[in-house]
Amino acid sequence: MASIRCPKITCRSKSCVPVAQDKKFKAGKGLLGAAVGGAIFGLPGALVGAGTGMNGKRKTKFVCQKCGKIFEVKL
Repeated sequence: MASIRCPKITCRSKSCVPVAQDKKFKAGKGLLGAAVGGAIFGLPGALVGAGTGMNGKRKTKFVCQKCGKIFEVKL
């Protein structure tokens, strides 16, 4: 994995630490998966299809220890 650098042009430090991680649920993707899975496989398919909405991107917040800038990186 490449090291995370501060995006601030005057800083560009590599001393960044993670502070939070978010995983988004995509409701549209979950509803579509539930509809298709339910139509094909019934109730078990709908439950599995609804779970596909959790396949969103992980966003991790980092803080630069040199300048204090908080920024997000998609991992």
